[in-house]
Amino acid sequence: MAKVIDAVGRRVEAATEAAKGLLRAARARWKWFDHLARAYERYQDRRGDRLAAALTSYGFLSFFPLLALAYALLGYLVGVSDQAREYFVDAINSLLPGLSAQLQIEKIAQSKAAAGLIGTAGLLLTGLGWVAVLRESLRDIWGFEPVAEGVNFLLMKVWDAAVLVFLGAMLICSSAATTVTGQATNAVLGWLGLDHVTGAGTVLRLLSLTVAIVFDTLIFLVLFSRLSGTRAPWRRIIRGALVGAVGFEILKQIATLLLARTTSNPVYASFAVLVGLMVWINILSRFILYAAAWTATRRVVMKADNGATGPAAEDARTVSARPDGGGVTAVG
Repeated sequence: MAKVIDAVGRRVEAATEAAKGLLRAARARWKWFDHLARAYERYQDRRGDRLAAALTSYGFLSFFPLLALAYALLGYLVGVSDQAREYFVDAINSLLPGLSAQLQIEKIAQSKAAAGLIGTAGLLLTGLGWVAVLRESLRDIWGFEPVAEGVNFLLMKVWDAAVLVFLGAMLICSSAATTVTGQATNAVLGWLGLDHVTGAGTVLRLLSLTVAIVFDTLIFLVLFSRLSGTRAPWRRIIRGALVGAVGFEILKQIATLLLARTTSNPVYASFAVLVGLMVWINILSRFILYAAAWTATRRVVMKADNGATGPAAEDARTVSARPDGGGVTAVG
């Protein structure tokens, strides 16, 4: 038995070394693959999974209160039409692939709308906690201290509230722009008599997807440039924001299938929807942090942060000191 175990152990070790060799060869051959690997290394070094777990907890606790708060605010604002509230519900539904039907977003939101503006506004504190954890996580991924020195606490909370309002506004505007774009394009195709032409539906879908990616890019750009503590200008971060936006849209399509299996699992029974929501928030949190690690390990971003102190500067100097032939040089 001992000989069999030793033989199996040697084979596993040999297979592991062979896999490592293939990985090193791939990193030496393709810079883009090396960049992905370095981003994953940073994600692991900064304990990305733990940071994502914290984001998941705060995100789950703040989801329902913030949903009620946003809907109540839309209801109290003078001149806001039912269409605006529909855009809000559509925006939330788009963020919850495979879950929106079970959660019944509009009923959840309306159940708290009568609580009063002052009482509901207190629920904003839970959202501020999520933004604070997101800021600390992004700064950690970037290699900076969780909180910048000399920042006024009250001013920081005001900034967190502004970020929260921006995210909500972008989601609603994205939903509205996507709907209007789709309707306008469909009307134009109808005027031209092309609405029944094969591929017209695909064109509408691509346009809607493009609009969504544009707004997602703006969201990632603000998160990476304003919450991470980076010194890199937005022009150097926009590629990472675009990668995050495209990946997010792809992730939503994949999550539709993944969460459908999770919520249909009889083990979770009546908790299936809540478990599915937590799983989705965790997947999304991990992706945001990995996209941040990908952006932070770009050569132009690390060069801009090279004047900073701490892990970010050390990482930049380490990458720049590596040999070109080693397959681990930073890419732009």
